[in-house]
Amino acid sequence: MDTRAIEPFAAAIRDVFKQMFNLDAAMASPRVVDGPEDHEWEISGILGLAGAGQGIVAVRLPIRLVDELLKASGVETKDEQERKATVSGLVGEITNIVAGNAIAAFSSLELDISPPVVVKGKNHQISWPKIAPVISQRFSTPAGDFELGLCFNAKLGA
Repeated sequence: MDTRAIEPFAAAIRDVFKQMFNLDAAMASPRVVDGPEDHEWEISGILGLAGAGQGIVAVRLPIRLVDELLKASGVETKDEQERKATVSGLVGEITNIVAGNAIAAFSSLELDISPPVVVKGKNHQISWPKIAPVISQRFSTPAGDFELGLCFNAKLGA
């Protein structure tokens, strides 16, 4: 299994969690996702990659972790409706920053990123494109676990 494509995204997400939330994110080994699977993630930030390579990157988290991230960043909301909107905004922004920072590692490729989309719901499913294997990497922090998913078909050097 070639996991080189996920490495810049994994480094970027670890940096985001450290810099924005002062959380160390320990990585598990990457694995190939083979079809739909049940999971505990309740919210996902999903973003498209286009240009010399195409793909999808997803940051998947439980809501309780996102609430902890909001707290760690000092963000307060006045009611439940504002909290839900802020949660979605934070997940979208994390996904956007991770993808933006990661594509710098692919400087030989011209890549663009789409605006992130946030999907909510217990055990929601992502219909990954059939353009490349889907690589998943789980991360653990003191505030909770999350997952990074990537389906990316760029030609990487040896």
